[in-house]
Amino acid sequence: MFQYLQITVGQPTFKANPAGSVDSENKQILPLGTVELRNELERLQTSLAHQQKSNLCLEAENLELKMDLEKHTKETPHLQEQIQHLENYIELLKDENQQQASSSSDAPCVAESREEKKVSQLERTVFILKRVVEKLQVENKRLLSGKRPLSERSPSADKLRRDHIRLKEQHTDSLQKIQILEAHLQAAKKLSKSRMESAEVEQLKAQLDEVKEQLAQKAHLLEKVKSLLHAAAAKEKRLLEEIAELKFAIDRPDDHQLDIPSPIEEVSEISSDN
Repeated sequence: MFQYLQITVGQPTFKANPAGSVDSENKQILPLGTVELRNELERLQTSLAHQQKSNLCLEAENLELKMDLEKHTKETPHLQEQIQHLENYIELLKDENQQQASSSSDAPCVAESREEKKVSQLERTVFILKRVVEKLQVENKRLLSGKRPLSERSPSADKLRRDHIRLKEQHTDSLQKIQILEAHLQAAKKLSKSRMESAEVEQLKAQLDEVKEQLAQKAHLLEKVKSLLHAAAAKEKRLLEEIAELKFAIDRPDDHQLDIPSPIEEVSEISSDN
């Protein structure tokens, strides 16, 4: 039936074996890539095969649509001829009705029966004409929209559309999951960073406390050394005074002998007291 048609499908086509070039590139990249890169290449190959399959299905659907359009284009002149025939028939009925009206004064009963018959024929003709016009309007709307009726759609095209909708929903769900995972990752990074910062703060605080304790110990030792130095200075001063008194007593032997304790004994007593 469609042997004389020459239909050119305007859909883009892929090469016969695009996966071969991808495989060759994959072999060159895989030794240098990571696990994530290999997984991404496998995902792209799967997506490419799915796109090729979808493209073939769309090409087949496009061919069916073009053949269906050609079929309805062939049927349109036939419908137009039918409309023209009905219009001519209506004009003839109108002329005949006028002729019968001019001669109806001679036979009223016969004219009335003929009039009823002509009216019924006209009503039937108008009804048929309306049906044809409605059919033409539906066909024109369908052809302008470029869609086939639901009854003429092939199961494969419907399945392809359902698969396309399902894949779009899966893609949307995947994007939402990726956004949620990225948000969780950012939150985990912030939490880890805050924990690291808090750990560093605790470590610095511990070091600061240790330094403060060391400073306190050194300050205590310094105060102790200062007190010892003051005590030593006082003892040295007293010893110098005693030495001066002894020298003075030695220079005046005639004077009464003073009961002055020995400096060595005094130093030993001070050491024992400390």
